[in-house]
Amino acid sequence: MKNSIPKKGYSEKEIFNHFDSFQQVDTDWKSGKTFGAVYYPGDNYAKVISKSYSKFIHENAFDPQLFKSILSMEKEVVEQVSNLVSPGTKLYGSLTSGGTESIFLSLLSARDWSKEKKGIDNPEVILSSTAHPAFLKALRFLKIKPVVIDLDSDLTFDVKKVETKINSNTIVLIGSAPAYPYGVIDPIEKLSELALKYNLLLHVDACIGGFFLSYLKRLNYSIPSFNFDLKGVTSLSVDLHKYAYAPKGSSILLYRDAELRLSQYSVYSNWQGGIYASTSFMGTKPGGVVASTWAALNHIGEDGYIDLTKKTMNAVGKIVDYINSNTYLEPIGKPDMSLLAFKVKENKTYQLADLLNDKGWYIGRLQNPEGIHLVVSCIHTDEVIEAFLKDIDWSLEKLFSPNFSSNLQKVGDGVIKKVLNLLPFNQLKKTLTNQAEKTSKKPSKKRIIYDIKENLNSNESDDLFRSIMERFYS
Repeated sequence: MKNSIPKKGYSEKEIFNHFDSFQQVDTDWKSGKTFGAVYYPGDNYAKVISKSYSKFIHENAFDPQLFKSILSMEKEVVEQVSNLVSPGTKLYGSLTSGGTESIFLSLLSARDWSKEKKGIDNPEVILSSTAHPAFLKALRFLKIKPVVIDLDSDLTFDVKKVETKINSNTIVLIGSAPAYPYGVIDPIEKLSELALKYNLLLHVDACIGGFFLSYLKRLNYSIPSFNFDLKGVTSLSVDLHKYAYAPKGSSILLYRDAELRLSQYSVYSNWQGGIYASTSFMGTKPGGVVASTWAALNHIGEDGYIDLTKKTMNAVGKIVDYINSNTYLEPIGKPDMSLLAFKVKENKTYQLADLLNDKGWYIGRLQNPEGIHLVVSCIHTDEVIEAFLKDIDWSLEKLFSPNFSSNLQKVGDGVIKKVLNLLPFNQLKKTLTNQAEKTSKKPSKKRIIYDIKENLNSNESDDLFRSIMERFYS
């Protein structure tokens, strides 16, 4: 790692040689090896979207009077997404840097609006345990109390439990479309009824699903209601850097009422540097993101998005059929879209995940209960799915083979866990933190850290993973 700026700058060739070198340790996402994190519409679309970013790379969308071209594009993006998600409903929105900022701003607006209109000084928000952690992050910053509702044993979200937690400090209910872990849409229609009954705000987190679900509805899939057709829904967030295939850093926050959007604006009219006003959390807003988001929507177009949605659901169907027909696997939940979860019988889910990691696949890991998580998109072609399922076959055969190596692995895991569990917490933290950043060609053993975590309390667990994150960036 270079710790100082070179005296003489690198040539273009040298720069891109360095990029190539850096990327050698990355997951091969273009070959479809990632089930999450990356959304790619294909080379032809991506070329135009990338070129659009470059054309406006130096423009700043912060001041609407400076670059009216960017302002026009942002307003068009908001209108186009509004008409896709809730046709015929007049909505008010903003382009943000991503789902986390959209969620933060929706809660900021809810808090400030509720204080002004209802006099609530100690606000509370009710949400499911499957709601995205961005909510808990925002609630911590905003000093709002989270009231978390655990799922029932069958992994359903019981709205009756929500109603028992509503009190005079409740300002907003949260619903997900869908909830990330299992791809299931929360009972938002029932949450809407509660919001209307108790005069509460209702935010729908459709960051990962809002765009994709809207096209599934156009393809006549049966999709539970989640948008502004439900009168209790007051705000909704939808990311465009996911299934709209815009570059990273693009999300839309929509409101039913313009007054709520006003609450998210930051205005300081008496600052010595001049009048300062910002529509979102950010000050500087990259013009390239606005332009390339507009380009994605208008270059791919309705027909293109429908085609990409069909390709994605084709891949989903192949994986679902495979899971349902495999004697070793069991689906978790009944997904409403392209987020899938499954587990391996006999508590070997994390072992399968490790073997797939060793084969170069990037997959998610769920907990409580343990599961493997897949975010399927159009990059997962028939050839990719065939290779993925073939690697699962190979891995399951290895896991359930009564040979010496599998038994030896089980004994080895047990010894490692026993030794680590005997360590005082600070020593355990130091040991695992030191191992976190090391690159090794040895087989993955991420499964062990989940087992170790089970013996830690919540504060210790958070402290451990905060230390691991710190190690990565030190």
